[in-house]
Amino acid sequence: MSDDHTMVGRVVAITDAVAAASGPMSLAELTRGTGLPKATVRRIANDLVRHEVLELVPDGYRLGARLAYYGFRAVNEEGLSVVAPPHLRELSLRAHGEVSWCGEFFDGEMVFRQLVFGHEYREAVRNQNWPSNARLGSSIALTAAGRLQTAFDAELSERIAHTGCAPLTKHSATSPRELGLLLEQARATGLAYEREQVTPGWSCVAAAILDADERPLGVIGITGRSSAAAQRSTQRALIAAADAIGRDLRSLARTALAPAPRITE
Repeated sequence: MSDDHTMVGRVVAITDAVAAASGPMSLAELTRGTGLPKATVRRIANDLVRHEVLELVPDGYRLGARLAYYGFRAVNEEGLSVVAPPHLRELSLRAHGEVSWCGEFFDGEMVFRQLVFGHEYREAVRNQNWPSNARLGSSIALTAAGRLQTAFDAELSERIAHTGCAPLTKHSATSPRELGLLLEQARATGLAYEREQVTPGWSCVAAAILDADERPLGVIGITGRSSAAAQRSTQRALIAAADAIGRDLRSLARTALAPAPRITE
């Protein structure tokens, strides 16, 4: 890419050069590869490091956490629809047709990506007759998915653990101490379970889908009216499914984010 003498063009040229490299690029290599003045490359590259677009390591510059995050998010959204369905079908069968689902955390909410359920839950799904995080506000930590989301968000977790939340049913855990213990347990195990805390007659268990750095990418869960969610065997199967989906998503991300091969003539 030739120098178009614009700041955006130079930022793109430097980022593209680092992305195409098979390993970290030194300042000298980056200067030769972009054809830009060395001082310009150093200034822009260091600005990109401050914004986590690039990362400075002993051998030079490489792609930073921000680009990896956005790339992974793009792969994750599409990848869930590819890797999750077999696990969801198995979980729904294990739970006697209850609703198995997966989704991702986005802008403070849990966005559903896939649902699998038996015939007896068709109307309930059609009517969305179970907790939706979007309408729960400060009571989000009462849901299994919302509890996991809150547990891995230090600021939100601390606020709810200090203030508690408004009850939704007579079974809701609302005291700061009780919620704090539940959030601590969810953070330690990656699993959350609630019974009738949000909707009478309904229970839910959810497991976090984590990346390689133990950060939540999304969540997989089972919601229904029976006691299946409370069973240890169901919870173990759910954790195993979350681990498998996480591994598959990381594999997809590595493939999608791998530098394109250089074409030489």
